Amino acid sequence: MKKTHILLTVFGAAALFLPLSNLIGLTGKNPVIAPIAGTSANFAAVSTILQNKCVDCHSPGMTRLPIYADLPIAKQLMADDIANASARLVISKAMYSGETGFTPLMLARLEGAIRNDAMPPALYLSMHWTDRVNETEKSTLLAWIAEQRSKLAWSADTAPALKGEPVQPLPLQLTLDPNTVALGRQLFFDKRLSGDNTLNCASCHSLAKGGTDQAKTATGIGGQVGPINSPSVYNAGYNLAQFWDGRAADLVEQAAGPVANPGEMGAEWDHVIASLNQVDSYRTAFAELYPQQGLSKAGVTQAIASFEQSLVTGNARFDQYLRGSTDSLSAQEKQGYALFKENCTSCHFGPTLGGLSFEKMGRKQNYFQLRGTALTTADNGRFNVTKQENDRQVFKVPNLRNVELTYPYFHDGSIASLDEAVKIMAQVQADKHLNQDEADSLVAFLKTLTGEYQGISLRQLRQTDLE
Repeated sequence: MKKTHILLTVFGAAALFLPLSNLIGLTGKNPVIAPIAGTSANFAAVSTILQNKCVDCHSPGMTRLPIYADLPIAKQLMADDIANASARLVISKAMYSGETGFTPLMLARLEGAIRNDAMPPALYLSMHWTDRVNETEKSTLLAWIAEQRSKLAWSADTAPALKGEPVQPLPLQLTLDPNTVALGRQLFFDKRLSGDNTLNCASCHSLAKGGTDQAKTATGIGGQVGPINSPSVYNAGYNLAQFWDGRAADLVEQAAGPVANPGEMGAEWDHVIASLNQVDSYRTAFAELYPQQGLSKAGVTQAIASFEQSLVTGNARFDQYLRGSTDSLSAQEKQGYALFKENCTSCHFGPTLGGLSFEKMGRKQNYFQLRGTALTTADNGRFNVTKQENDRQVFKVPNLRNVELTYPYFHDGSIASLDEAVKIMAQVQADKHLNQDEADSLVAFLKTLTGEYQGISLRQLRQTDLE
């Protein structure tokens, strides 16, 4: 009895000095669920690793809890750990059994955690000595992630040796109706869409300026200064949603917003449609291409969206590299890509290196304190849409295609140079301080993402080329 009392006292002392949330799983492992028939041998190994090392915090409802889990303090701490983990990555039973697949976002986040030894956390490992993901398990997981990426349609024309990369090339050809695109292009440049016939879509999204206005924030009708930086219209069709806060579900919904916004184009849709109806070519085109909607708000926004879908800037030097031309990049640029994969691809992945997730601005350090200026409503980010506190200062991750031309940077347009933007992002998102050689290499890589529009490099594209 005396020995048992001593052991309980020691255990109790350890519990006092360590968060109770780190004591999850001390009751042992549940039997591993075998993947469904038809999954690969590789996935069977991956499923075992996920079940043994990840599900306690990343699979709500499947968590294995110790006997003291219902104690008030322990219950709350464990609930917080599980909530924080599942907010970042949920691995459901359907996923680790092979019934449903992992999205590109989940693959990116899983890879980031593996490469940076971010999971399990150090405090958790202090009480779970055997739960560390070992090197063999890391290799198994990373090989499976590469295998899954190789199956994506995005990877179809990637060189075989690079099909598992977190970034895929933009297509060289698109299958869009040329007549619809041409109509949308005409509307994109038509100032009848503004309340005083002075602005068009290109006013804030100049195709000769990387798809932006290269200004800190947009300027609207009557010279009104907008609250937020204009994101690039190039490659916007890849975004999971539109605007920094994701308030528009797609390009059609996005096209409708600025026209009627009193601080942007300041028009009324009824007036816009009446003005366009006075143009014979518009009436004819809409009758042919949109017989159901006709010349209406719905038809206009669909046509503009079709044109914006065509704004894909392929054939960047990095695309050439991904297609197999390994000498397209210099040694410094390849080093920059290696650093990028190590630090950035949890958020900046896919064909446009972003636009596919929402992330907090300042995951590791407070960006807004570093900025040192008063908070604005625009700084609330996605919170302005969802009213959920967890979405405060969360923004759609910008895509990095043509990033050397889309300055100034961030939602607030506060940073003028790409070099400084790279350093700040490393600091506030990854808690890393880049030396100048690292920053130079990353900037060199990012400049390889500048592509072409209609066969002309965006570096050389001028307004006269668009007329």
